[in-house]
Amino acid sequence: MSDALVAPALIETFAHGWAQVRGLPPPERIGTALKIETGQPGEQRRYIFPNPPGDISARAAIIEQPLILLKAAINPCAMAALLPPGWHVEQTGTTMTADKLPVTAPILPTSLTLDSAWQGPVFAIHIRDSSGSEAARGRMTLINGWAQHDSIAVAAPYQRRGLGTAVMMALGLEARARGVDQGLLNATVVGRALYQRLGWIARAPWTTAQIKT
Repeated sequence: MSDALVAPALIETFAHGWAQVRGLPPPERIGTALKIETGQPGEQRRYIFPNPPGDISARAAIIEQPLILLKAAINPCAMAALLPPGWHVEQTGTTMTADKLPVTAPILPTSLTLDSAWQGPVFAIHIRDSSGSEAARGRMTLINGWAQHDSIAVAAPYQRRGLGTAVMMALGLEARARGVDQGLLNATVVGRALYQRLGWIARAPWTTAQIKT
């Protein structure tokens, strides 16, 4: 019986989009997982399981070093039940979708400017203050009919001033201009409330497991 809370095809799209927007090699199919070599100080590799439980238990049993992450859109308790001792499990976000992305132009305080550009398959937005310092940012890639949003962030001095909304509006406007209406992202705990106010819907917890360090 599957523990999947969303369609496996959606998570496959997310995995490929995440690698694309981060400038990483495409995922490689390993068993029931999609493997992405991340090569970061805090994460060497991740395995995303589109249709859990898949072979989560078997994969965990042969991993001996930390910094290799197992990820799936399932309940954290369901993930924990699949793992051997010595693993840490946490809900690291929420898989969210939007049926209709916004078409309203972003509104900014007069002291801020918004720059945007396509860099290959990635559309990047930066909001800067008069000194050129970054106040907010966001990225997006278009894949399989979805506008996958990523790395939405607002600098601490500029929080609660509508910049997160402005970034989301700008991303949505560009996606709609290119014929893509639907949005996909994995929200952090902090970002989820903003996205819900903008009409995004929480679909499933995004759960991560790794060996305890």
